[in-house]
Amino acid sequence: MSDLEITDFETYLVANPWKPWVFVEVETNEGVTGLAEATTHDKPRTVAAAIDEMSNFFIGRDPFDTEALWLEMYRDEWFSKGVINTTVCSAIDMACWDIKGKVLDKPVYELLGGAVHGTELRTYANGWYQDTGHTPEGFAKQAQKVVDDGYDAMKFDPFGTAWQSMSRKEQNNSVNIVGAIRDQVGPDVDLMIECHGRFSAGQAVEIAREMAEFEPTWFEEPCPPDSINSLAEVARKSPIPVSTGERHMTKHDFYELVTRTDVDLFQPDLMNTGGITEGKKIAGLAEADHVDLAPHNPQGPVAGAIYGHFCTSIPNFRIQEMFQTYDVDWVDDLMNKPLVVEDGYMQIPEGPGFGIELDHDVVEEHEYTEDKVHTIDLWESGWEERADEKR
Repeated sequence: MSDLEITDFETYLVANPWKPWVFVEVETNEGVTGLAEATTHDKPRTVAAAIDEMSNFFIGRDPFDTEALWLEMYRDEWFSKGVINTTVCSAIDMACWDIKGKVLDKPVYELLGGAVHGTELRTYANGWYQDTGHTPEGFAKQAQKVVDDGYDAMKFDPFGTAWQSMSRKEQNNSVNIVGAIRDQVGPDVDLMIECHGRFSAGQAVEIAREMAEFEPTWFEEPCPPDSINSLAEVARKSPIPVSTGERHMTKHDFYELVTRTDVDLFQPDLMNTGGITEGKKIAGLAEADHVDLAPHNPQGPVAGAIYGHFCTSIPNFRIQEMFQTYDVDWVDDLMNKPLVVEDGYMQIPEGPGFGIELDHDVVEEHEYTEDKVHTIDLWESGWEERADEKR
C-alpha cells in the first residue's frame, strides 16, 4: 500500500434549504476516490475553507494511515477541539475508509469487524413535525403519518422557544403534546423527546417527571452541552433515560460523560466528532460502561450511508436517526444508489467502500448559494422558518 497516496480533494456545497450539505471527495494517484460528508449546522464555506487550509496534513499521505492522519490533524491544530477542526478530521478520516474499502474490494463494515447487526438497521424518524401549529392535535396528526410511513420510533421537540425555564402554560402544552402523541400512536411506538440543550437542571428534571407517565424512550440533551454537572444532575434524577452527545467532540468529551455522569445513551455525530476512527473509540468507551449508541444524524444521504457501515459494526448500537423520509424531494437523486429506508429500517449500501458515489449532475444542479437557502430555527418546534432570510 505504500505506493498509494492522496493527491487532491474536491468539496461540494449543496443547497439543502435548512442546512447546507458539504460533501468531500478525496483523490489518489491510482484513481481511487473516497467520499465523505462534512456538514455542520451552518458555515459550509467555512468548513470547505478549513479542509483546504488543512490539506497539508493529508496531501501526499497514504490513506491507509488513518490513525496517524487523525492524530496529526487533531494534535497539530492548536485549537483542536473546535467543531470546524474536528469536522475536517472526520471528513478526511471517513473518505480514507471509503478508499480502503474500494482498494480491498470490501464494504467498510467488513473492515470494521463485520455486520454485528446485519445489513438492515432500525431507524427512528425526525424532521416530520413541520406543520403542527405547536398544538397537541397538530403533533398527533403528523405522528400518525409517521406510523403510516412504517416507523415505530420517532423524535420530536415539543418545547417551542423555551430557554432555561418555561411558563406553566408553555410547560403544560409541551406535556400535552407528548400525551397526545402517545394516545395517537399507542404504547408500542418509541417516543424520543428532544430538548436541544434548553433547560437548567432543575427545570429539566421537573419536565421529565411530568412526561414520565407517557413512557418516552429517552430525554435528549436536556441541558447545554457545556455543563457536565447539569447533565449529571438530570441523569441522576430523571425518571426518563437521558441521552446526549451530538455536540460533544472526540473521545475526550465522551470520557467525561462516562466517568462523571449516569447518562444512559450516547449520540455522537461522526461527521463532527472525529469520523469512523474516533467513533469506534467512543463506542468502546461507552460499551465498557454498558452504554448504547444511537448516533446523531440530521445530515445528508452520504452521512446516512456512512452511519450504516459504522453502526452495524459496533456491539452497542441501539437505533439510528433518520431524516431521509421527510427531507427535500431530490435527496434520493444525489447519489448513484439512493439510500433505502423501508418500514423504519435502513439498508446498508453494498459494494466496495461505502457503496455509494455522488451524482455530480444533481450536485451541480443544487449547488449552494446563500440565496437558495434559509435559516430554520431549531429552537422552534415544528421547524418553522425564521422571518429573516439569509443575506
